[in-house]
Amino acid sequence: MNRGKYPFLVATMIVPMVIFVVFVISPYIQAFYLALTDWTGYTTTYNFVGLQNFEYLFGIIGSPDRFFWAGLRNNLILLVVVPAATIAIALFFATMLNLSGSTKGGQIRGVPGATFYRILFFVPQVISVAALGIMFQQIFQPQGLLNALLRLLGYERPPSWLADPNTALATVVVVMVWMNVGFYMVYFSAAMSSIPRELLEAAAIDKASRWQSFRMVTFPLLRNSLTVAFIYLGIAALDAFAIVQLMTIGPGGPNETTTVMALSIYKNFKEQGQFGYATAQGVVLFLITVVLAALTLRATRREQVEM
Repeated sequence: MNRGKYPFLVATMIVPMVIFVVFVISPYIQAFYLALTDWTGYTTTYNFVGLQNFEYLFGIIGSPDRFFWAGLRNNLILLVVVPAATIAIALFFATMLNLSGSTKGGQIRGVPGATFYRILFFVPQVISVAALGIMFQQIFQPQGLLNALLRLLGYERPPSWLADPNTALATVVVVMVWMNVGFYMVYFSAAMSSIPRELLEAAAIDKASRWQSFRMVTFPLLRNSLTVAFIYLGIAALDAFAIVQLMTIGPGGPNETTTVMALSIYKNFKEQGQFGYATAQGVVLFLITVVLAALTLRATRREQVEM
C-alpha cells in the first residue's frame, strides 16, 4: 500500500504546484528583477541598473523620495491605529451580542435580535470599496451631510475634514475602521460560539462579573483569532490605496498627510512612467509586510508557549 502512496501524492500535487509557481511565485521573481531595471512600462526594452532604484529611494543618490516616505509614515500610523481600534470595537460588539444577554437556567444567552444586528453590521462588507469611498467623500465635504448635521447642532464653522491636514488622516482612519468592524464582529462572534459554555457558566456560578469572565475566560481563548485579525488588518493598513485614492484631495493631500506607499507606487508607474522604480517601492512594501507578519506570529507564538 505504501509503495503506491507517494506516486499518487506526487500525481495529485504536481498540477496545483505548477499553477502556484506560474501564477504566484513567478510574478514575485519578475517583480524583484524589474526592480533592478529602468523599465518605463510602455516599451519592450529596458536596461539593468542594479540597485540604482533603491539608492534613489533611500536617498543614497540625491534626496530621499519625500512622497514615498510620507506614505510610509502614514502607513505606520494606520498600522497602529486601524487594527487596534477595529479589533477593540468589534470585540466589544461581539461580546455585547453574544455574552451580555440574560442568564437563564445557568446558561448565558446573547441579546435579543443578535442575528439581526450581525447582519446589519455586516452590510458594509457587501458594498464595493469604490462606492464606499465616493459615499464618504460626499459625507465629509464642507457642504456634506456631516457638516450639515453639525450646523444643526450649533457649530457655525465645522471643519473641512478632507482639506485640513489636522483631520484628513483621522477621517481616513474612521472610514477604514467603519468598513472593517462589521466583518470582525461576525468573525469574533463565530470564535466565541466555539468557547465551551461550561467555562462561562462556571465563572457565573463563582460570582465572576462580566468583565472578569471576559478577561479571564473569553479573551485568552480568542488569542488565535485576535492574531489572525491583527495580521489581516495590518496588511489592509499597509495598503489603504482604494480609500485614499477615492476620498482624499490630490489624492494623498493635503501636503501628503494622507498619502500611502501604494499611492506612491501607483503615481510613479501611472503618471511618471517609472515602472522599475515603482516596482522597487513595491518590493520594499512587500518586505515590510512580510517582516511585520513574521514578528506578529513570532510574538504570539512565544506568548502561547509561555502560557
